[in-house]
Amino acid sequence: MEYLRLTWNDIKRQCKALSKEIEKRGFSKYKIVGITRGGLVPARLISDLIDNNEVYTITVQFYKSVGITSNKPRIICPVQGDIVDKNVLLVDDISDTGESLIVAKKHLEEEGAEKVVVATLMKKPHTKFEPDLYVDETSAWVIFPWEVNETIREIRKSSNSREEFEKEMEKVGILREEYSEIV
Repeated sequence: MEYLRLTWNDIKRQCKALSKEIEKRGFSKYKIVGITRGGLVPARLISDLIDNNEVYTITVQFYKSVGITSNKPRIICPVQGDIVDKNVLLVDDISDTGESLIVAKKHLEEEGAEKVVVATLMKKPHTKFEPDLYVDETSAWVIFPWEVNETIREIRKSSNSREEFEKEMEKVGILREEYSEIV
């Protein structure tokens, strides 16, 4: 598997670029809904950059582990907050398969959102869902800064030996100092 490990500086750059596009297209006053867990940090950063404190969440469960999904994504915590007849900016970290975004957007529409615009930091070329706005594209497995420990634990579980685990950590770009306290 090919990996792309992003830094906090990468995230800051992506959120700034996305925020500029959001403002340019007139979406800055939309209610922001971040998909937990991956969309929480970008939603919060973007809300600060566009000076919009109307941030809500929706929880969609789909991924079980690195590259492993359930059969179908499902809403386990519906959107909180009033979105009836409101314009909504749905934010997530990546449109990978696109399945979670499809389910989340449909849920927001069913809850009465007037319009739903979808923004992600990244997208995969094979995604089933094309976000309205995104910054970068990759076919690699993306490791966001907020999921490094989770990635270490998941790779450790799937490794057959310490040697295999350490090779994978090197491939990912995770240093021994980062994983030594976790495993």
